[in-house]
Amino acid sequence: MAFKLSTRRSFTAEFHRLATAQLDRAIDQLEQRPGGPMEAIHRARKAVKKVRGLYRFAGSAAGKARTAENRRLRDASRQVAQLRDAEALVDTAELLRARLADEEEDAALRAVDALKARRGWMIEAATDLDGRLAQFAEALKDARTAATSLAFDDRSKATRRLVEKAWRKSLGRVKAALEEARASRTPEAFHTLRKRCQDDRFHHLLMMRLWPSLLQERERTIKALIDRLGVLHDFAVLLAVLEAEPELISPEDQVILRHALEVEIGAEGRRALDEADALYRIDPGQEARRIACLWKLAT
Repeated sequence: MAFKLSTRRSFTAEFHRLATAQLDRAIDQLEQRPGGPMEAIHRARKAVKKVRGLYRFAGSAAGKARTAENRRLRDASRQVAQLRDAEALVDTAELLRARLADEEEDAALRAVDALKARRGWMIEAATDLDGRLAQFAEALKDARTAATSLAFDDRSKATRRLVEKAWRKSLGRVKAALEEARASRTPEAFHTLRKRCQDDRFHHLLMMRLWPSLLQERERTIKALIDRLGVLHDFAVLLAVLEAEPELISPEDQVILRHALEVEIGAEGRRALDEADALYRIDPGQEARRIACLWKLAT
């Protein structure tokens, strides 16, 4: 089911529909696990991120539930995040290896093997994996009940104000995060920028029916930026793990890969800033008013 708001139904009904669809999808993955437990965790977390984005879109109109449910969903995901992250580190090392050559590629290949072994140890050491996934699913069932109990002011003017405010605040947060990333160039700042861009992407998906051609093209561009920031984040995490667990690879490989990762992180950061500067050279207030007008016309 598409993650898009319909203008033909009340915001309350649409909030319930979208939250339920994503949470049911996550619960089904955790209970059925068609692609195995790691893939189930990955897909469930992706669905949960959309629900958190939906709450951010609703903003203050969701009242205290916005903070409470964001915390519930965040904490539920964190219970199994470490296992999925161990899986992702292997993929990140594979990506790094594909970008390197000669002795650097050989060092990255040895790191891939070491991280695969690390992943295996972590999965074996994970106590009661079935229980963890069941607990995750139960938390999401509680989140579904909470989401469907929310009621909003569904008068047309109130909904239009909600839409305008959500769009303005989201773009404002992106621009603030972009300024911080440009000033500090730290992995943490780039990660924050990625999260704010993800919120903006979710908002574009929600509003897609208002102006499909324009919003779809922009959403794709935002997604490409998020993917680049994701690679930067993954490389930064890999670097941090290699530094924190020096026993994983030899000292010689440590030196080689730390240098390679620092080069890649720097290059990805510069590209991300250039792309973000071009993408977000817009006025949040003006864009928000435009979206509000489109919403009014559609309703």
